[in-house]
Amino acid sequence: MSDAGSRHCSHLEEEVLALIGSNGIMQSELARLLGISSSKCSRIVCRLERKGLVKRSRTTFRGRRTYLIRMSLSQRRPIDSYLAELYVFFLVSSSRGTGDRRCSS
Repeated sequence: MSDAGSRHCSHLEEEVLALIGSNGIMQSELARLLGISSSKCSRIVCRLERKGLVKRSRTTFRGRRTYLIRMSLSQRRPIDSYLAELYVFFLVSSSRGTGDRRCSS
């Protein structure tokens, strides 16, 4: 199987990736938000982990053992780069906008 084929994601896997975000999410919370069983959520996360898209680390949340799910480093870099570009664009736009006030009369 090619690398591109191994990284293909189902609709539900794409939803999981969207919910993880930049800070990560508890696996138990992920299952609750998706409205699926914890075992189904675990299988989805395992598939994403095998594809190299997410990383899991054991933790305790509200007195129960669970996993913290985060984007893998290879997935975070493009997002971080994109956010940095947006920030620079915002700064440049803001500095240009201060002298360019237009009146509507």
